[in-house]
Amino acid sequence: MSRVLAWLLIIGLAFAGSPDRGWKDGTVAKGTAGLLAPVDPVPVEVPEALQPHITKPTFVFYFSPGCPHCQATIGEVISLSEKLPDIAFLGLATSRSTPEELEQFRVDYGVPFPMVVDRPRGFAYQIGARSTPTVVLVEPTKKGFQVTDHYGPWFEGASVVFRIRRDPANAFSQFDAGAWQGDYACGACHVEEAQSWNLSHHAVAYRTLWTQERTSEPECVGCHVTGMGEGGFEMGHDGSVFAGVGCEACHGPSGPHDGERVDAATMCETCHDADHSIDFSVEKGLPHIDHFLANGMTQTEQEARWMALAQGTAPRPLLAFPEGDNVGPDACVGCHEETVTAWKGSGHAGAMKHLDATQAGQVECVSCHATPDVSGAPPKTVEGFDVDHGVACESCHGPGEAHVAAPSKTNIQGLGESCPECVLDAICTSCHDTEWDPAWNLEVRREAIRGHK
Repeated sequence: MSRVLAWLLIIGLAFAGSPDRGWKDGTVAKGTAGLLAPVDPVPVEVPEALQPHITKPTFVFYFSPGCPHCQATIGEVISLSEKLPDIAFLGLATSRSTPEELEQFRVDYGVPFPMVVDRPRGFAYQIGARSTPTVVLVEPTKKGFQVTDHYGPWFEGASVVFRIRRDPANAFSQFDAGAWQGDYACGACHVEEAQSWNLSHHAVAYRTLWTQERTSEPECVGCHVTGMGEGGFEMGHDGSVFAGVGCEACHGPSGPHDGERVDAATMCETCHDADHSIDFSVEKGLPHIDHFLANGMTQTEQEARWMALAQGTAPRPLLAFPEGDNVGPDACVGCHEETVTAWKGSGHAGAMKHLDATQAGQVECVSCHATPDVSGAPPKTVEGFDVDHGVACESCHGPGEAHVAAPSKTNIQGLGESCPECVLDAICTSCHDTEWDPAWNLEVRREAIRGHK
């Protein structure tokens, strides 16, 4: 399930049947009242064969044994069944499921509650199940049966939402101390914050590793997911609710709802350190964390932003070198003669030659073919670039003014001892993007410049 779809499902749940509370945009946890509002019971006909299984409020998990989403969520359902002794649990397999498949599912996942096949397909039709897994809470009444809660489809992280809705007067008591809940659980109440997070680079952090086939490397994965090694993300679970840098990566497991409050600003540099970022500071990063970003955007703008994030073309404002004068390659040659000599024979040095007369007068073209005179905010005119030297040292290493005055590894952007690809890739792809250089390959180019230090 895509994150966009999941958020829409949660948002729909939060506001289902709830009146307009008069809230304005920018309200923290705007969806809370809708989430906690009681649902009007809906009468439902239960087939005679199922009635002996529904003698009290019953959590009906409609699933297919071969469904990967069902397989991914059954563990959470089992844990939920252990926490709610007052509710019965029943697995209802699709009508095409065989007894052998049902038994294998039971063995593979250790399902402790009864499971039956929906044959004929009567009950799935009654509850409007169009996909698996779907969950309904069914309760017996004096006149028959009624549905008092519905999740179509059921999703990872929904169990805490289910628990909250069972006891809304004690909502926070459902957050176990130190337990990771997942972004979908947070988004059930924090609707606007969830929509805005979904438009952030944090939301697609795991995807950036997946597209580069780096999801098997723990040293990379740890900073692109939430709660790894602590009960959150598990290696290899690409579809995990904890894939990506989610709410709890900054606010701690369960946020402040388990009684522990984390200062989110202190969490940034646990990943954004000197080896994996460009001149990062909390002061530089925090202005780009907008919990209500989506409120000022149309639906079309939100969709365009999400697609740009997914395709890797969204602006990355943190890829900014510190402010300072760019002194040019002539100031670098005294210490880096071999490197500068190699650069003079490269395509970078001759980058301006690839522009025709019209392009050479357009700042949007020159910005990737020449080095600015001053590092910081991009120049707005061609006159702000050193067009004589093309893409020179400081386009990749940042302003050399301070480094030339007092050479040090701390006042120039290097590649570190391990040459972390996340930094190198971030610098290179600011120009070598999929639109202008679709054949560009980081590994090939890294080999070509490996001698640069």
